Amino acid sequence: MRGPILKLLSATGYASVVGYAGMLVLVRLYPEASFGLFDFVISIVGILTPFVSLRYEDTLMLAENDRDSAHSFLLAFGVTIGLSLGLFLLLPFGDLFAGFFGDEAISDWLWIIPPILIVVRYVRISELWLSRREQFGRVSVGQITYTTVMTGSRIGGGFISTSPAGLIFGFLIGWLSSALINVRIVFRSLSGALSEGISAKKFKYLAVRYRRFPLFTMPAAFISMLGLRLPFLVLAYFFSLETVGYFGRAFNVLFIPLSLIGAAVAQVFFVRGVEANRDGTLSTITETIHKRLVFLAWYPVTVIMVAGPEIFHFLLGETWQMSGVMAQYMAPWVLFSAIASPLSRLFDVLERQRMEFATNVVMFVVVATGLIYGGSTGDLILTMQLLAIGGTAVRVWQIGILMRMAGVRIRTAVKPYFRYALLSLPWLALTGAAVLWTSPAIITLVGTVGGVAFLASVVFSEGLVASRERLDESESESPE
Repeated sequence: MRGPILKLLSATGYASVVGYAGMLVLVRLYPEASFGLFDFVISIVGILTPFVSLRYEDTLMLAENDRDSAHSFLLAFGVTIGLSLGLFLLLPFGDLFAGFFGDEAISDWLWIIPPILIVVRYVRISELWLSRREQFGRVSVGQITYTTVMTGSRIGGGFISTSPAGLIFGFLIGWLSSALINVRIVFRSLSGALSEGISAKKFKYLAVRYRRFPLFTMPAAFISMLGLRLPFLVLAYFFSLETVGYFGRAFNVLFIPLSLIGAAVAQVFFVRGVEANRDGTLSTITETIHKRLVFLAWYPVTVIMVAGPEIFHFLLGETWQMSGVMAQYMAPWVLFSAIASPLSRLFDVLERQRMEFATNVVMFVVVATGLIYGGSTGDLILTMQLLAIGGTAVRVWQIGILMRMAGVRIRTAVKPYFRYALLSLPWLALTGAAVLWTSPAIITLVGTVGGVAFLASVVFSEGLVASRERLDESESESPE
């Protein structure tokens, strides 16, 4: 399992490096309001994403054979095209929607949401198809292409105009490039799986057999994504698009790289989790994945909790220091969200969609209540504090449910948090001391060195290097 994950994480690492490097340039090209409008539009895209496919793409992994899986691909993408195009019928109400949030500029960009949804969902459905066939290298190539093209397009657009156009079109062009890079191999493999022809009865069978996905998984995913993106909408309503821009940079620095890692892990976990559930080893795989997710997320998030404003000041400039303040408050919520999100595939593996729906409803209500109350007071810091408290509490609760479902003891699940907290404590303490006595540049340097030291201590104390060497030996001895 580690080999496929490492392939995907290599692409994720590249995406994170290029994304961070690009951000250092972009924040000096585009104003806060342009970022805010982009973040708002992409938040609407994210919220609608589960709805437009009805989550039928998840059936690709559960289908018993490639022919059924190929029909699931066509079913999911066909539904996506139909429902996405149907959104154009709502465009006449765009001015009312923009007026609700108090910014007419929003209505100018609502038309681009359906095309973005179609392209993004095609890429994600294709990645699931390739993952089922364990062509993880092709998935990595698509991710690298997307990141490279998107970053270059947005930087190029920023030299032409500081409007949101460069950010929005760059995003779409990046996803289009990822779609095109794999379209030939996806079409070829689909054609092979459908060599006996496309069956209308098969579509009907799959739609009925997996009806719990549109009935429970889709609403659950919709509510989950709404809860994740709700801060952008609340901040736009109660504050301004500039505030959304500040929050968006904090969100991107913290959550986006971790979500890319989580997506890579989730793709492999979904494939292997189905197999492990049949073999009776689901608890073992879940425990391992959980531990690695904690390891990957722990230090980047905790160092931002200690020195967020100073790190943002140094990297993005003094203008964006408020993003660092927001990041400090939202860091615990991001930490547990990044861990819980890939593990939530357990609901699909175990076909517990009703449980997923119920937990997501509870999480949404808690987060929404805190955000709306905080926003109504006009106090931005209080809003961030309530997001941190409510969001963290419900995500910890969700992780506990997932561990119990997989058969992992709570005591076992808690151990990684204490272990990595102890290993990171000296370096976080040094970073905290630097905050009191030195400049943002030195603080960032100390925090970075601490991250390298934390990584080295975990790698050597847990024997990950030796484990990797053994993996390479076993793979070299096995046939292709």
